Amino acid sequence: MLTTTAATADAKATVDYQSFLKLLTAQLRNQDPLAPMDATQFITQLAQFSTVEQGMQTNQTLTQLLETLKASSARFDMAYLGRTVDAATDVAGLVDGELRAAYAVDPAATEVRVDILGADGKVVRTLPGKTGSGRHELLWDGRLADGTSAPDGTYRIEIVAKNAAGDPLDAATVVTDRVREIRQVDGTSLFVLEGGATVNAEDILGIRA
Repeated sequence: MLTTTAATADAKATVDYQSFLKLLTAQLRNQDPLAPMDATQFITQLAQFSTVEQGMQTNQTLTQLLETLKASSARFDMAYLGRTVDAATDVAGLVDGELRAAYAVDPAATEVRVDILGADGKVVRTLPGKTGSGRHELLWDGRLADGTSAPDGTYRIEIVAKNAAGDPLDAATVVTDRVREIRQVDGTSLFVLEGGATVNAEDILGIRA
């Protein structure tokens, strides 16, 4: 999208530049030899001509700079490939009967529960949560309420926190997972984790050693 916009702006600038040049040339060719163009007016038009030219050069330089920055950013993002990261997401994978994540809740929370949701959005298991500030670790062994085991796959974690009055409070979930793939979408890098989550660069909180 950015490249298309820049190309359109550059094309428009080129049209304006060429039109101005043709107009100035036509004025000089068709002026009355007995009453030539006023020197002050001619200098003013030359100054405008110079401004248009400089604007075009600036536009081209900025376009090249943006393309360079995008390419550099993409190369930097590739460094995450295969690395284990902490990402702000509520999507995690159950692998070999184990799902790990972490969460934090508002310190005012007096009641916390953890709902595990399947691909259809339905709760497959509810676990007791922890109150208090700080990071709380979550481990689900894949066991369902009826004692059977859930299949490996992608699940969503929903932290439900309430205060003493029963009012809902904020909560945040962090998943530690390996970056499996990096996709470029409209100039933006998307990081696909092995557990199934897809996050943006700003969602990555850190890289594990």
